[in-house]
Amino acid sequence: MEIWRPIAPDQRGRHKTLGSALDAAFRELTTERNGFFDSLPDVWTTLFPTLPAKPGRYEDGKIFIYVRNAATSFTVRPKLKEIAKRLSELPGAPRRIDLRLEIHSR
Repeated sequence: MEIWRPIAPDQRGRHKTLGSALDAAFRELTTERNGFFDSLPDVWTTLFPTLPAKPGRYEDGKIFIYVRNAATSFTVRPKLKEIAKRLSELPGAPRRIDLRLEIHSR
């Protein structure tokens, strides 16, 4: 008879805790899929190589751009119209591009 032993954390797979597995499952259920937005990270660095921001999420027709702090937000905000213009020129772009800035420290 074999005695049950817990699996070592480095052998458990992609989730180290039940909480992180549940967070990932809920995020997967509530994340809105959009083909245009899903392709955005692939072209973002070529379109905006020096911009200190990145596409974060797509929700209710809005593209949320993540920045690290408020100071970066103030430098990126004036560029939103130019960003929207360049994104609208990409293939598969929606008719109206609505950008929002959001501060994320990660």
